[in-house]
Amino acid sequence: MSNDDNSAELKVRDVMTAKVITVRENVTKQQAARLLAQHRISGLPVVNEDDVLVGVVSELDVISKKGQRVGDIMTRNAISVAADTNLDDVSHIFVHEHIRRLPVLEQGKVVGIVSRADLVREVAKNWLCPVCGEVTYSEGVLERCPRCLATDIATTSEVSPPGS
Repeated sequence: MSNDDNSAELKVRDVMTAKVITVRENVTKQQAARLLAQHRISGLPVVNEDDVLVGVVSELDVISKKGQRVGDIMTRNAISVAADTNLDDVSHIFVHEHIRRLPVLEQGKVVGIVSRADLVREVAKNWLCPVCGEVTYSEGVLERCPRCLATDIATTSEVSPPGS
């Protein structure tokens, strides 16, 4: 499928992780650290009894802040996004706010999480033909350009004119 504007059309819901591991404020710092290590993730949304987001606890919080409980070390007023947020907007937030993940909320409740790694995987799905300039979106490896049949195709996040 060829589409020059695919990244502009993609929304958070298309790339987010829907099965989110969350913690509550009363969980110990050590328990949060174990979850982070066990699941190989860099942060956890913190929710209250009603499963409403109250903060985020990250690896940095665990290693740099004093406190015994997640509520003592978490970042409150965490930035979050909706499932229908454009990926370009998410990328802008990651770059300018220097964060690695964003909770995805629906009516205050966590319905997913999107990370920088999710966006990197999406960029890897954009293929550029250096011969004709065709940009193709594909989850698999392309053997050849669907337009000119060239075999020297590279992944790209930027559209460059042929021969540049």
